[in-house]
Amino acid sequence: MKLSEKLYRDTAKIWFKILSHPFVVELYEGRLPLNKFKYYVIQDYNYLVTLMKCYSIIAAKADPETAAVALKIAYLDATIEIENYKKILKKIGLSLSEVIETEPAPTALAYMNFLYTTCSQGTSLEGLVATLPCFWTYLEIAEKHRNKLDSNPVELYREWCQAYLSKEYRDLLNELKTIIDNLWNGENYKKYLKIFKTASKYEYMFWTMAYNLEKWPI
Repeated sequence: MKLSEKLYRDTAKIWFKILSHPFVVELYEGRLPLNKFKYYVIQDYNYLVTLMKCYSIIAAKADPETAAVALKIAYLDATIEIENYKKILKKIGLSLSEVIETEPAPTALAYMNFLYTTCSQGTSLEGLVATLPCFWTYLEIAEKHRNKLDSNPVELYREWCQAYLSKEYRDLLNELKTIIDNLWNGENYKKYLKIFKTASKYEYMFWTMAYNLEKWPI
């Protein structure tokens, strides 16, 4: 069995909760309060900047084929993803400076630090495994809830959700999974599972953070 398949299988309980998270359900149904979506966008923009840097770190220590994929993802993150977020910010009345100056919430900061640490101190494969749940769960969420979009009354939410149903996004995810599977030599599965599970838990916690409008307690 491929590494990505084993990781997916052994993290199913966590992913089930991610796919049924109230933030996700309400977003796809168009019932999510706008202030929660704004909060999410601000925190996620800074997360995407971190992700871009992480892929640059991965590329620096990887073989040429892996580096090419990592740099491709970093480039798409820095251009398409970031540009889309800039458009969203305008639609919800936020400036880029406001977003950049906002302090990351505790959960967001912990997640970003986990990615930085794993990508900088671990192997290229460890870094790729740490970033995989982010890309993969968003596609799974979109696939599970896509039928809700037809009756979603919020155009902004529909536009955001449909981006993860595109062929380009699916192709990029498949490319990421392929390079991960090709790098794995069949050893140290427990190590990769721990990384993948931790990242998956952070994905769930990120949705909860946004849904609860998490703040620093002091």
